[in-house]
Amino acid sequence: TVNLNLFPLAPHSLVVCVVCSPVIQQSPKHLLRRVEEKEANLSCHHGDNDYPYLFWYQQKSNGGSLELIGMLSYGADSEEDKFKSRFDITGHAKEDAFLLISNITAEDSAVYFCAASKHSRTIPYNH
Repeated sequence: TVNLNLFPLAPHSLVVCVVCSPVIQQSPKHLLRRVEEKEANLSCHHGDNDYPYLFWYQQKSNGGSLELIGMLSYGADSEEDKFKSRFDITGHAKEDAFLLISNITAEDSAVYFCAASKHSRTIPYNH
């Protein structure tokens, strides 16, 4: 059996605006899945109407850079091409948003972040 460790960080661990960002609540904090379980579902909530854009990011377990999975705004989702086939972003950017990963593989083992923003453009992050 191959175990997948999908570990979103604690609430408000990724801030978009240091001074004025909303508190982000991500759940579950830790998610362990076997490949046979086929799916992993993560949720994100911030409830601040001033932040109409929600982004999902993936950081591989080896500590690589953050990679944009996709964005949710005004009920419309937009996944990056690399993730479109198995990653689905649903919900509402100002309320509850969800990331569903289908047909999970060991390669999906990563830290997943959600972030809220007032703007639709992302700034590249390299660490």
